[in-house]
Amino acid sequence: MSAWKQLELRICRALGGERSGPLGKGAADCVGTPFAVEVKRCAKPSLREKWLEQARAHGKREGKPWLLVIAGHGDRAPVAILDFHTLVGLVSADRGEG
Repeated sequence: MSAWKQLELRICRALGGERSGPLGKGAADCVGTPFAVEVKRCAKPSLREKWLEQARAHGKREGKPWLLVIAGHGDRAPVAILDFHTLVGLVSADRGEG
């Protein structure tokens, strides 16, 4: 299994789901998670506008909050990017405020 597929598998399972596999550009990378997840692996981790647009589109299409996860080659500490208001809702729910 290729490194980017392994990364997707690890991310999806960490979020309680599974890798969606080759469903095409119209589907997020994970199924069975509370987010529409887009996973990207690159040589030098950076935020690319097209990745953000893709994650947002998956979220809108699936009716879920979007989540973009970026990792460098060999990186065991990926970075997660999500809408700020989604983050505030998660923090509030964790505090019992929601």
